[in-house]
Amino acid sequence: MIDKYLTNQERTKEYLKKFNRASVLKSLVKSKFPVIFDVGANSGQSLREFKEIWPNSVVHCFEPQKECLENLEKSASMFEDVFVNNFAVGSKNKEEVFYTHDISTGISGFNKVNLESVDSIDRSKIIPEDNQEFKNYQNKLNHSRQVLIKRLDEYLVNESITKIDFLKIDTQGFEPEVLSGLGERLGDVGVVLTELMFYDYYERSLSFSDIEQFLLPAGFKLFDISHIAKNPMNGRTDWVDVIYTNNKQLNVK
Repeated sequence: MIDKYLTNQERTKEYLKKFNRASVLKSLVKSKFPVIFDVGANSGQSLREFKEIWPNSVVHCFEPQKECLENLEKSASMFEDVFVNNFAVGSKNKEEVFYTHDISTGISGFNKVNLESVDSIDRSKIIPEDNQEFKNYQNKLNHSRQVLIKRLDEYLVNESITKIDFLKIDTQGFEPEVLSGLGERLGDVGVVLTELMFYDYYERSLSFSDIEQFLLPAGFKLFDISHIAKNPMNGRTDWVDVIYTNNKQLNVK
């Protein structure tokens, strides 16, 4: 069979006519009443997106930052069947040091911002000319506090949830721990959308193997790289959003 589209550019152009992230996710999660886990819900941005795609969904939000709680609960109050959990999820039930930053609540997490970063801090402009500027920047970062972490497999048992149709994870490098905390229940997840950070903005970066060590044995395959964030400083890829599908779950009627 001859390919209808002769070049990659033509194929991509045709793709963009038909698909965006919302339409791809909707094509994968066909249930009218999907169970969604929003891990790293922040102030409710993704919650609002998911409720637009699946108005009748049941959404469980997980966000440990107290700075986000008011806006997250305000977003949740706009919809039915939304449950807000003010704790983190991970591989163990415990308290752990969590880092917040004055720059943005969206970059907070269990990994420190790397002050030696070459991918994200143009140190040549900061240090030689004005050392105080870098000190001011440094003072805005890595404020530590203790937050509670719980395992998702235990949450599923406690809430009598049999499956997760869609799991979104945005935890600034803590994604492997979130997946680990599902244990054998990871096989009860249909679709996973997760961020994967390659750059050195944090003291920990990830690779595909860090998440696939959990996803592949549970029956998942990479379906799409739905977003690629490019670095204007050095030409590299900083992070990607990836979609993995569990065909065993998607084929269950």
